Amino acid sequence: MTHPGEQFYPEGVQWDDTIVQGTLPDLLSKAAADYGPRTALEFRDRPVTYAELAAMAERAAAAFLRAGCGKNSSVALFLGNSPDHPVNFFGALKAGARVAHLSPLDGEIALTHKVSDSGSRLLVTSNLAALLPTALKFLEKGLIDRLVVCEDDNWGKVGTPQAAIPEDPRIVTFKTFVEGAIAPAQWPIVTADDVALLQYTGGTTGLPKGAMLTHGNLTSAVSIYDVWGKPSRAVRGDAIERVICVLPLFHIYALTVVLLSSLSRGNLISLHQRF
Repeated sequence: MTHPGEQFYPEGVQWDDTIVQGTLPDLLSKAAADYGPRTALEFRDRPVTYAELAAMAERAAAAFLRAGCGKNSSVALFLGNSPDHPVNFFGALKAGARVAHLSPLDGEIALTHKVSDSGSRLLVTSNLAALLPTALKFLEKGLIDRLVVCEDDNWGKVGTPQAAIPEDPRIVTFKTFVEGAIAPAQWPIVTADDVALLQYTGGTTGLPKGAMLTHGNLTSAVSIYDVWGKPSRAVRGDAIERVICVLPLFHIYALTVVLLSSLSRGNLISLHQRF
């Protein structure tokens, strides 16, 4: 033992184990290359393979670039647990933008602050009745210039309460948003030091504050979790795992421990909207 804390570590884990940093677009690209035909996401009765997820994210990235959301810009995601989240999350990051997570559990004051503070002028949401009416208020207040609306039924009709999408030139469905988007000859250069995510605090002592998390921060978290869990996974034979995700992806724990870590290891993530 070379460090006092190591007595509490899993067998074989050392305090100075190598922690790998990288970028999140590279994490998804590597996962797609390694596990292409394997199912990455399972939502309702719809499986999404690693190759499909990477292709959807790339198409979204091309659309974000076309809309002017590249380096030094922020994209707000006001989404629950569905494939729409990882598609737009990785899409915005591949375009070079920052992501700002908005929680559907927040009140209007906190949400208004987050949208304004993040500098997001484009917001992605869903036509779910729990989300769209609130997102429309941001547009009415002039907090955003464009609203991209994902249609929940595209992942299978299960009778979720939905709101009508208004006819407005500032509002576009996700399907229309990505239609005809072409990948650039050169994608924006994204580094480990670039801010990937503005993850807001709970605001218990005032207005929520945006923690500026870099690509390096998030990929380091994935690497740490991988190192810490390696001994227990070896005992299980490094089997492909089915991970049930009921925790909200707009929270940092589910994002890193469930989504990012599972994708990096080729697991199957079973997404559920209610938690």
